[in-house]
Amino acid sequence: MARVLVLHARLPDGPAPPVLAALLVRLPYAKRLELERRDAAGQAAALAGVWLALEAAARLRGCAVPAGSLRFPGSGRPHLAGGPSFSISHGVTRVAAAVSEDAGIGLDLEEVAMDGGDAVTVLAERRRLERWTATEATLKAAGRGLRDLRLVALDESRAMATLAGEVYRLAAVTMAERVVACLASSARIEAVEVAETILPA
Repeated sequence: MARVLVLHARLPDGPAPPVLAALLVRLPYAKRLELERRDAAGQAAALAGVWLALEAAARLRGCAVPAGSLRFPGSGRPHLAGGPSFSISHGVTRVAAAVSEDAGIGLDLEEVAMDGGDAVTVLAERRRLERWTATEATLKAAGRGLRDLRLVALDESRAMATLAGEVYRLAAVTMAERVVACLASSARIEAVEVAETILPA
């Protein structure tokens, strides 16, 4: 059974603040190169997610976790050396990281656009995003990419998904008003702790 900690925060406006920017040089080389190619907003969002993953792992372990222990394999789930497994996701204004010592996990979040839409349109968009986040969270939990999108089968209640014969448990994660988020796990999800925090300046 999986116990999961999810930390989320509002994304900074503009480039990454100094504390987050300082993380870049401490990341594994391949990940650092990937982030250096992103635009300022994309880099800030990714670094914010890394900071949240490290913070969540530190809370689970009871001690600081070095950024150099993060692993981002070309195929497979990201994790820290020796565990735990983690997953990062961000939208336009919000970023989150989920961490578990017990199972491989995947997290996806999306933000509902509410500009000018009536209640029916907003509800339809929310339902579409519920399905999408469940699918993408499953892919992340399996360590797969969007190329395998059509292989994910969700049950009617969106409590479970299957992918390549493996079953993944799903749980909706409540964050902010406009955010739709889903957690997927290779083990039954026993408890999900969700906490909002403030990113360092």
